Amino acid sequence: MSFPSARTFAGLVVAGIAAPAAVGLVAQPASAASVGTWDKVAQCESTGTWSISTGNGYYGGLQFSSATWAEFGGKQYAPQADRATKAQQIAVAEKVLATQGPGAWPACGKLAGLQRGGPAPEAPKAPAAPAAPAKGTGTSTAGKGANGYTVVSGDTLGTIGSKLGIGWQKLYADNRSVVGSDPDVILPGQRLAYGSGSGGGSEAPAAPKPSKPSTSSKPSNSSKSTGSSKAKGVLPVSGATVSARYHQSGGWAAGHHTGIDFAVSTGTPVKAAAAGTVVSSGWQGAYGNAVVIKHDDGRYTLSAHLSSATASAGERVLAGEQIGRSGNTGNSTGPHLHFEVRSSNSYGADVNPVTWLNGLGVSL
Repeated sequence: MSFPSARTFAGLVVAGIAAPAAVGLVAQPASAASVGTWDKVAQCESTGTWSISTGNGYYGGLQFSSATWAEFGGKQYAPQADRATKAQQIAVAEKVLATQGPGAWPACGKLAGLQRGGPAPEAPKAPAAPAAPAKGTGTSTAGKGANGYTVVSGDTLGTIGSKLGIGWQKLYADNRSVVGSDPDVILPGQRLAYGSGSGGGSEAPAAPKPSKPSTSSKPSNSSKSTGSSKAKGVLPVSGATVSARYHQSGGWAAGHHTGIDFAVSTGTPVKAAAAGTVVSSGWQGAYGNAVVIKHDDGRYTLSAHLSSATASAGERVLAGEQIGRSGNTGNSTGPHLHFEVRSSNSYGADVNPVTWLNGLGVSL
């Protein structure tokens, strides 16, 4: 499995986290599509990697060509889209959308429900205006209000939660419609609601985990493990053979295979290899239907080409819990599971899955 090395339509956009730019907050048109919709387009186009440049002539989370980026004013922010911020890429994409319509992203625009002149980015209404900033402090407390907070450059949910005296999990749970499926990505200008006027207290627990069907109960961790009862992980599929190994040479965009391929028939249950939180679940462009999990050790796993992704973004899963079923979706030549381990949720951050599984007490 690889990220696509060529595009079949004229220049457009894909989104990811880009290097900081000198240009400040970007205002969006009143008839803009929601940030959540653009996130879906980016997930489809570039697996949500706003700073991506794969050498195929398209750049950034929404996959702009150089010509499109220049034509719609992108060079005021950065030479290419992959060097602009997410907010700047969305601002240029809005101009493209207004002129060319959602067909500028022929496949991903439709999948994401992109429409010309859609609703403005969603934001909860705060009951009180934000407090005035303290002069000379130079801090982001300028956005803090009685029951609302306006995100400024450099903020994360963690730093905001610390300022407000609440846990980032609670902050994310209360503002998921604004933030979207990835709690690591927030944009300057987003308005976050919090608390009921107290603005304090100890760290709140994570949002409750959705109930799962009885058929999805946690299975034993012993399958193909080292035999130790202390094993913390499981293989993502049972009874499979490896059809492509990590770093195997071939025609992949990265120059090597970025994960392990397990040859299994369509519909085989796919499990979480270790405990963690689901970051995204659903269509991810070349990866087809895929589930990304951030694990407790900070590693991310990507399970791709699924026939169905049954886990939900934000859900807490345990090792061995079913997250989907194998398939042949996306850029795939036959039914299999592409299993990838990453140091961050970005294409190109892959690490050896065998080494990671071994560290969990699972042999392959």
